[in-house]
Amino acid sequence: MVKISALPRRIFLSVMVSGLAACATTPPPPPPPPIAPPAPPPPGLGLIIGSAAPGVIALLGAASLDRSEGPARQLQFVRPPCVLDVFLYPGANGVPLVRTAAARKADGSRIDPGVCLGLITPVRR
Repeated sequence: MVKISALPRRIFLSVMVSGLAACATTPPPPPPPPIAPPAPPPPGLGLIIGSAAPGVIALLGAASLDRSEGPARQLQFVRPPCVLDVFLYPGANGVPLVRTAAARKADGSRIDPGVCLGLITPVRR
């Protein structure tokens, strides 16, 4: 037979043990998968991707068109084999950097921007 004076102690211990069980740690969730690195630039565009406008102009010469719209800037280089449009957007420090490019042949048909860049880049000696 249980003594009456021991009953409150047992209830207290039961409640405490139940409370401690509720505090049991659960394993942390698995870490999120790593963020994939950005896709590499198309072949040939590595020469200009991430460059500021002065670097692109130093490489290709004066742009045939230089226009801004909002935070974006477009440099267009019209050369005999193709037309290269270079698009610059503000980087982390606010300086506009080349993020992408598009190209077309004189007749309007598509050409890979990297190929066009290779065709219009002067040979350095």
